[in-house]
Amino acid sequence: MKPLHITMSAFGPYADQTELDLTAFDGHGLFLITGDTGAGKTTIFDAIAFALYGEASGDIRTSDTMRSDFAKPDTKTYVELTFLHRKRSYKITRNPRYLRPKKSGEGMTTESADAVLEMPDGTVITGFRDVTAEITEIMGINYKQFKQIAMLAQGEFLKLLLADSKERGDIFRRVFSTRLYQSAGRLLKDKERDARRRCEDAEKQILQCFSLVSCPEGEWGESYHRQLEEASIHDSDELLERLKELIKKDRNLQDELKEKLKSSEEKLSNQITVIAEASAVNQLFEQRKAAEKRQDELWNYMDRHERQKKDLDDAKHALYTIYPLERESLREKKDAERLAGEIDSLKEKNSVLSEKLNRLEKEYQKQTKKEPEREILASAIDRLTKALPAYDQADLLKGQLKSLTKKRADLQAEQERLLKQKFEHEDQKKEINEKLDKMTSLEVRLEKCEQEAERIHSRTEDLEDVKSHVDNLEDMRQSCGKLQNDFQKAERRFEQDSRIYHESERAFYREQAGIMAEKLEDGVPCPVCGSMEHPEKAVIADGAPSEETLQKLKKQSETSREKMQRCSERAAAKKAEIELAEGQLRETVEKLFPEADKEDVREERKVEQKVSSKLTELLDAELQNCRKLAGENAQNLKDCHAKIRDKKACKEELSRTERQLQENENRRTEVEEEKTRISSEVDSRTGELKNIQASLEYEDRQKAKEQKETWTKELREKKDAFKKAEDTFYDLRNAYNSGRMILGDKVQQHTETEQSGKEALKNYQEKLTAAGFADEAAYHCALKTEDEIHEIEKEIQKFEDEWKSVRQEFNRLEAETKGKERRDLDKLQEQKVLAEQGKKKIDSDLQIVLSRLGNNEQILKSLEKVIKNFSGYTKKYLLISDLSRTANGELSGKQKLAFEQYVQAAYFQQVLMEADKRLREMTNGRYELVRRKDAIDFRSQTGLDIDVMDHYTGRLRSVKSLSGGESFKASLSLALGLSDVIQGHAGGVEIDTLFIDEGFGALDDQSLEQAIQTLSRLADGDRLVGIISHVSELKERIDRQVVIKKSNRGSSVNIRC
Repeated sequence: MKPLHITMSAFGPYADQTELDLTAFDGHGLFLITGDTGAGKTTIFDAIAFALYGEASGDIRTSDTMRSDFAKPDTKTYVELTFLHRKRSYKITRNPRYLRPKKSGEGMTTESADAVLEMPDGTVITGFRDVTAEITEIMGINYKQFKQIAMLAQGEFLKLLLADSKERGDIFRRVFSTRLYQSAGRLLKDKERDARRRCEDAEKQILQCFSLVSCPEGEWGESYHRQLEEASIHDSDELLERLKELIKKDRNLQDELKEKLKSSEEKLSNQITVIAEASAVNQLFEQRKAAEKRQDELWNYMDRHERQKKDLDDAKHALYTIYPLERESLREKKDAERLAGEIDSLKEKNSVLSEKLNRLEKEYQKQTKKEPEREILASAIDRLTKALPAYDQADLLKGQLKSLTKKRADLQAEQERLLKQKFEHEDQKKEINEKLDKMTSLEVRLEKCEQEAERIHSRTEDLEDVKSHVDNLEDMRQSCGKLQNDFQKAERRFEQDSRIYHESERAFYREQAGIMAEKLEDGVPCPVCGSMEHPEKAVIADGAPSEETLQKLKKQSETSREKMQRCSERAAAKKAEIELAEGQLRETVEKLFPEADKEDVREERKVEQKVSSKLTELLDAELQNCRKLAGENAQNLKDCHAKIRDKKACKEELSRTERQLQENENRRTEVEEEKTRISSEVDSRTGELKNIQASLEYEDRQKAKEQKETWTKELREKKDAFKKAEDTFYDLRNAYNSGRMILGDKVQQHTETEQSGKEALKNYQEKLTAAGFADEAAYHCALKTEDEIHEIEKEIQKFEDEWKSVRQEFNRLEAETKGKERRDLDKLQEQKVLAEQGKKKIDSDLQIVLSRLGNNEQILKSLEKVIKNFSGYTKKYLLISDLSRTANGELSGKQKLAFEQYVQAAYFQQVLMEADKRLREMTNGRYELVRRKDAIDFRSQTGLDIDVMDHYTGRLRSVKSLSGGESFKASLSLALGLSDVIQGHAGGVEIDTLFIDEGFGALDDQSLEQAIQTLSRLADGDRLVGIISHVSELKERIDRQVVIKKSNRGSSVNIRC
């Protein structure tokens, strides 16, 4: 990444739009950024960091404080950066969140943070977060990593040098893309855990299978059962051989019992056939007797059946032949009566309309003769309407003259007021300038106070975090103890539930015959013997579990096992959390108190037992000191803010006063011009009014308007009278003619209806006689509804169907019982019971053997498979476990160096080699950075720690022991070395620019010369190196400079090449 052009608007100390064109340096070489303290040197770094990532270059400044105090309220705050990356040009514009005046109305509103990124292909990406994400993807590093690699910002110069292994590992993971190696270690860890779990599961399956083996009664079976109860995984081979022996014995016994059972089943089957045939014959005799009885009952009902058929024929004639004709005759009669009433009503109504029509016709003719009067009135109204606008024009001119005269007097008064106001503003401006001259250097003082406040706040938070960690550590140990107790309880519960389940399972398999007998039903064949009857079922022994109970016990045992595993995992996780917290606490204490005595530090490392009272006292004393310093600094900040607010208010007041003076001058000019124009317009309007008044008929517009309204009202009344007479006459005449037509139609309909009614009555009477009814009363008595007729038909059909069915059934049964006699079923049943008892005894013995054999054969099959898998799982686990512990740095007694740290260490060694080239040059060969290869202990992450070799003494020592100037040289060398290695890896991160903020003041003349020579050689290639400093020697030695000047109106930038 190489910046080409920077535009800052209302940003930091830059009030207006300020541009910095870095292409003047030809994209490479060394340049200096110089200026007074507080002028805005570091703000250039802030602008670059903010444009790229939305953050400032240092930890103290934040993006929401970047709005310039010197800027005008309506000036926009933003940064525009054009930069080159991998030979492709990008342009990014970003603004922070700040207050601005509302576009409409008064007051302020908040401008939201936003960003726009223009890609080389013309694509535009918008949105504050989306642009930041895209920049991170393009650059290959995030905001913090960019600061440590490319921008050594003020106050953070030594972070890369003094970072620990973990912090450097996070940087290298992104820079050198080593996350793949970290993922490989995690994957091996997961595979090791899965392999161990498979081994444990297989071992449990083997023991569980042996616990399910069914043993026979007798001395051999009891001996084998005791051996199974005491079994372990090491006895599996011997137990497997004895299981095979048991299965062989049961197979031989199974064949003997099957032969006996076959003979018993044949004898029982023959007896069941004889009983079934005898029972069927006896049932036929009972059915014939019942059929004969029902036939006699139906014969007694035959006379009533014939009468019911006669009534059905009469009802059908009445409903379907006579009833439609009767209904038609009655309808015609009603229609004739209705039409007669309507005719009488219409005759009376037409008589009334005729009289009223004669009166309205006379009134209509009277209004028609008044048409000439209406035309005269209309002509007069039209003439007066055309003259009214002249009256309006005269009134308008009078109003305008009055308004213009008043406005001329107001302008004269305003001229006198503006002149007085001008003298007051000039006195006020002079007073404000005198106040501002006394308020210089307030921003520098404020910045120092804010930096001190941030430092105190950060240290206070660190101290309070340590105190909180000390308090929480004991709580975590207590929680860990409770989790271990929970695990022990869960383990005991699992052992108890597992024992109960295995005992119940063995009892369940011993009672399979009884369980099968529970499901037998009479009439349903037995799945074993095929019998349809089950007089003596096998009975389950008292206390034997059902299959449902066994499944519940199995589920309960599995639940207990899962709970035990969860408790174990939680306890282990809590223990690991405690160890991690203890290590973090040790590191934090050493960072907070690097000056503490080594013996005290070693004492504080024993946090596993109890934090010493000395650490607590040290923390309390330091916290008290921080609070005291914070109080003093807060008061200083308060004073600074108050004075800066006063200064800002003075600037705003000065700006308003100057603006008011300019507005006053502009307004006085406008008033004089307006006064001259109005005097001219008054003379013009007066002459025009006199001409219009001479041509008017009436005195004023009001009288002319009143006369017009009088004539208009009279004309409207005459027209309304004519319209009303005309409409009323024609409406009534139309109604009278329509009534006459309707009356003629009704008379004709009445005549036709009377004739059709007579014909319908005659037809009805003729059909009544033809149907055989004596009179209308007989007809109405026989008449029934369709539902009643259907019910009678159903009763008749039901009787006839039942009579036919009973006759057929009786004849069939009489034929089937011919030549047969009843049988004695009790005697036959006694013979069957004897046969069943013999078969049942054999079947019971066979079921016991079958159940035991089926269970044991299945167990044998499972055991052979599981034992084979267990052997493979064990070999695989040992191999994967060794690989996982190696890749994750967990080998016992070895350095804690994981695979990823090993790869990063190789990259780091290259970085140190490049860094030492420059460090040796800047220190005259005295110092050399060396990667620490031996761990302090075998518990902490190592591999990326640094020591420094002092060739003057021949000893290694910590980089923290270097002086300020030496630390600057070392950190500068390390940053340059990292940049060189990055550039050397194709596809890696490209950083073509390096910024260095301060730090040179700690160097002596010789060291300064060495640093400048090193940076100059670095900038000889295609790299741009910028140094910010106010050291006078650098101004003399570096010609290319960005010079920043500050004033009470903001800072400005000038480039010197």
